[in-house]
Amino acid sequence: MQRAWKAARAALEAGRAALKPGVQGWEVDATARQALVEARYPEFMHAFGHHIGRNAHDGATVLGPKWERYGKTVEGAVEVGNVFAIELGVHVPGYGYIGCEEDVLVAPDGAEYLSEVQEEIWCIHKQV
Repeated sequence: MQRAWKAARAALEAGRAALKPGVQGWEVDATARQALVEARYPEFMHAFGHHIGRNAHDGATVLGPKWERYGKTVEGAVEVGNVFAIELGVHVPGYGYIGCEEDVLVAPDGAEYLSEVQEEIWCIHKQV
């Protein structure tokens, strides 16, 4: 569980670090996805992030892979002032899913967390 948590957190942070003005959504997703795969976990099966602030999934580029279901929404450029929910996770057999999600604001120098970041697992409950 701890290894999976650390891998998920590191992949989330890698994606956040790539989230800068001018990059395309798919590039941010690819960075987070690559970090998780390099840690020997499978790819998450959804976009890394989406715009928030007006309506969920409305507005800025989608931080997702170049999959058919996302169309051209992942090709938009990230802009200063965009606010995103970034999220990914890892399935751990016998325990369940570890999900990491944070909200970030895109500033001129990159994405800033909007609240205190969860850095440790708060609760582990083995599935029965």
